[in-house]
Amino acid sequence: MPDPPAILEFGPYRLDARRRLVWKGETLLEVPPKAAELLAALAAEAGEVVSKEELLRRVWPDTFVEEANLSVNVSILRKALGEQPDGRAWIQTVARRGYRFLGAARAQAKAPRTLAVLPFRSLGTDEADDALGLGMADALITRLAATGRVPVRPTGTIRRFASADVDPVEAGRQLGVDAVVDGRLQRSGSRLRLTVQLVPTDGGAPLWAGRFDEEFTHLFAVEDTVAERVAAALVAELSTEERRRLGRRQTENLEAYEAYCRGRFFWGRFSRPWVEKAMRCFYEAAALDPRYALPHAGLADAFLVAAFAGALPPREAWTLAAESSRQALALDDGIPEPRVSSGFLHLLQDWNWDGAERELRRAVELAAESTAPHQWLGLLLDLRGRRDEAAAVLRRAAELDPLSMVVSALGGLHHAFAGDHEAELVQARRTLELDPHQFLGHWALGSAYQNLGRHDEAVEEHRRALELAEGTGFLRLVLARSLALAGREEEARTALASSGLSETSPYQAATVHLALRETGRALELLAAAADERDPWVVILAVDPILRPLRGRAGYEDLVARIRPT
Repeated sequence: MPDPPAILEFGPYRLDARRRLVWKGETLLEVPPKAAELLAALAAEAGEVVSKEELLRRVWPDTFVEEANLSVNVSILRKALGEQPDGRAWIQTVARRGYRFLGAARAQAKAPRTLAVLPFRSLGTDEADDALGLGMADALITRLAATGRVPVRPTGTIRRFASADVDPVEAGRQLGVDAVVDGRLQRSGSRLRLTVQLVPTDGGAPLWAGRFDEEFTHLFAVEDTVAERVAAALVAELSTEERRRLGRRQTENLEAYEAYCRGRFFWGRFSRPWVEKAMRCFYEAAALDPRYALPHAGLADAFLVAAFAGALPPREAWTLAAESSRQALALDDGIPEPRVSSGFLHLLQDWNWDGAERELRRAVELAAESTAPHQWLGLLLDLRGRRDEAAAVLRRAAELDPLSMVVSALGGLHHAFAGDHEAELVQARRTLELDPHQFLGHWALGSAYQNLGRHDEAVEEHRRALELAEGTGFLRLVLARSLALAGREEEARTALASSGLSETSPYQAATVHLALRETGRALELLAAAADERDPWVVILAVDPILRPLRGRAGYEDLVARIRPT
């Protein structure tokens, strides 16, 4: 008699042979473990008569039990399962021989190895509910990833499914996962109605489904239940420590949680106006719950991005980011986000490359199945000139999240820094395909064209990137550089003059002057960029745009100052 599959489905029932559990839809039936083992043995031989002797041997191995135990457990199963739609029992007694399972049992596909949690879709039209739906998905992603058992696609990848009515199976296939958590939410007054299911992407029946109709104030308890049920469907046994991480809440303040959810919702749109809105939400969340670490981590990230975008002077941004990162780590030193921020502060504020690497490697240790720590460690290693190590880390990031625009863009930079611009172009096209409506892909493609000398095409892509970036002004200087390289000097100078960033981003301004063949002015601005701790200056040694300066004393002195060997 063959071993029964780990999961068997029949009618509305699902039998988990490993855990000896029987489910009817979302309800766990009260079936004793031995009865569940008996059901597994019968269902695995559906339609065939299984002798009493064989069943006793299978369910009670090496133990003498009376035949009455068998009939008692069959009776328990009949009572629990009821009748089939045609009135037949699920288990038939075959006189003087044994028992036969009469249903059509089917083996479920093996347990999912990869998972995505889709944004919970609101049945209303309130943007706040869309933000809550993304926030709930983010919370589940964080909890499930913390177990370290199943790779879970990060929030950045599933964000594009927010506010969209998508087929969960198709979304899961696009995300390259074995199963997806799909949920719908509706707020009615003070109540929250929530429907959640764990859906395999092979088209099989849901592995688990649940419905909740609770007071909104019970949201955290609902999240706990969903996380537990999904984890139970994915992993046979969790250790005590894994269960602790699964049930861990970052805050008990519902208003603070909602504010943080809104911040995450706005943050993912990347452009300057939305990052500024995210900052306000993170501030609100931190004020509502001073013990809540994640809003401080969000602020640290936002300040770092603001410096790159020219929204804040670098030194001011570093001070604010450092304080937010310190607060986040003081509140919870076990989350990876502030470690990443701290690593980049070591790099951008102090040019402490070793310190930056230590913090990023610590983030990887804390979240081995999380994409972000890997992708940023890969970038740092590339900036340090350690290309083989960088390639390995970036490959791991791509394995964890094959659809990440950021990981794809960093892969393009990896080729750009190595001077392989044909490979850079291929990667940039892949990045753009992931989301043609995000500026990042157009920026990457324009840069690849620029490095290949295809300057007119670079102008068009960088112009489109600027349009999509909604005020992310450093892209004006990127466009100005492309115009200058394309021989459109007057337009380049107009774009340079209108950027308003020549003081806050002297590095980007320097690249425009270099494209205009004003080498002396370019070197002056690069020196100013170093003095002002312009964040872009850390790519000085590997930036292909600055290749004409390599070997010049002023340039090499700056490289030695910023990235000492």
